[in-house]
Amino acid sequence: MSFGGDAAAGAEGQRVVGFFYPLLFLVPEFDHPALDCPPFRLTRRKWETSTFDLATLATKHKVHLPYQAMDVFLARCNMEICISGKGSLEEANQAFQLLRMCLYSGGVSPFLCPFVTTYSINEYSGINLRDSRELRPTLYPGMEMGLTSDAGTLEAWPLELSFQCSVIPERLPVSEAVFIAAREKVTVWERLLARSPQLQAIIDAAIAAPTIGRMGQSLLHIWTGLEALFPSVSTEVSFRLALYIAQLASVGRDRLPLYQAVRAAYGTRSKIAHGTRGDVTPEEWNQAWTILMDCLNAVNRRERLPSEEELLDEILT
Repeated sequence: MSFGGDAAAGAEGQRVVGFFYPLLFLVPEFDHPALDCPPFRLTRRKWETSTFDLATLATKHKVHLPYQAMDVFLARCNMEICISGKGSLEEANQAFQLLRMCLYSGGVSPFLCPFVTTYSINEYSGINLRDSRELRPTLYPGMEMGLTSDAGTLEAWPLELSFQCSVIPERLPVSEAVFIAAREKVTVWERLLARSPQLQAIIDAAIAAPTIGRMGQSLLHIWTGLEALFPSVSTEVSFRLALYIAQLASVGRDRLPLYQAVRAAYGTRSKIAHGTRGDVTPEEWNQAWTILMDCLNAVNRRERLPSEEELLDEILT
């Protein structure tokens, strides 16, 4: 772990090369311009980005989405993640989603990331004026250093062009400790996925569920991830899922309250699935989300996913 000086430069002042992910809604709760936990770098946003900056990118660079959409999204951006050392956009996206899940399981609110770029927001902000020798002196001090269209070409790709997200307001701040812990979890999950690729289903559910507009449908998606942990459960589903989840995630606490909470949450899921309820309350959604996060943290803590037979053995011994 190290602290960055300039928000778009590495420890020795050189430009950080990688893929940059603007994070919507989240708020930095650390004092440094940037936090380095390679290959991840969490950076505060320094500058406003004008519509003219984005129009310049659209006309002179390789932007694969409407710049007007970028403008709307960036109004809610306070930080970005840079991922370096990846050979392709696909590899970087996979690493980003894994870190994202680890932030969620560390208590951070769900958030959006609408697009990916090859330059930091702190580098391309001000590009419209920087491209003009006459107008460059009108920039705020410090903004004169950054990307120009003559010096480099930015490329941008859409990632999730959505305005839907189930945000948890009190969990929007991201501290240094939370970021470091999430980076450490990534290492564990890389090993877990190499051994148990089926765990990708619960990660996918954690990433996708908060972006589904209707809370009832979002809750059902959360349960697709939870049920994927125990694929052979097809009878006495409510009882067995609650029993296994309570044992999986109850390290250091009483199993009974968790068992009861899971059964109640599954009852809500069943009513939505069978059409006897139209939607759920935020509290019911948060309950299902918390169960999902508990399971993710339990698998991380155990560094493996126990089988149903192993969990039953633990209960009986």
